[in-house]
Amino acid sequence: MPTPTPLLVYRVGYVEEHALESLLAGLRSAYKSHKAVYVGDIEPPVTAYNWRRRQYDSTTLLHTLLKKTSPHAPTLFVAGVDAYADNLNFVFGEALLGQGAAIVYTPRLKPEFYGDEPNPLLYIERLIKESLHELGHAFGLRHCPTPGCVMNFSNSILEVDEKKPAYCQRCAEILAENGVLVNEEYILA
Repeated sequence: MPTPTPLLVYRVGYVEEHALESLLAGLRSAYKSHKAVYVGDIEPPVTAYNWRRRQYDSTTLLHTLLKKTSPHAPTLFVAGVDAYADNLNFVFGEALLGQGAAIVYTPRLKPEFYGDEPNPLLYIERLIKESLHELGHAFGLRHCPTPGCVMNFSNSILEVDEKKPAYCQRCAEILAENGVLVNEEYILA
């Protein structure tokens, strides 16, 4: 098999070390054709912050980070900030469809955000799911109606919890057509 393409991962703001390490391991397990590589930390630019909403504008943040890093390979930003996009009150992440760039936001993936007890395993599972989802978009996938597919749209944390950390057969086939190979355990049976 050829050498895997790097999948660049940047930490934006505060993201726990254990969460970042677990995510990197999960991404390395998920993709045969790409290897997640931690590149470094970036502070979230204040120019993307909406003071009235007390959230970051996701689209502005993603584009600003891309300008700062000028990535030469597919890139995932993992951000420890809350964000919104368009007419949505919040987003778990965002991607540039088919352009190899995505961002995920960690605060709303944590059980304690909703008043529950901290649960590191649940948090990591959610982080991996949303990263696979946004990277799916970055690699050319749209939302998928197949039950359980990680490419299901999630409008709430309950919907994130309902889906699996795996692509359906059809989404895996589209990824393969786009040069992204997924390991079998990350494809729904």
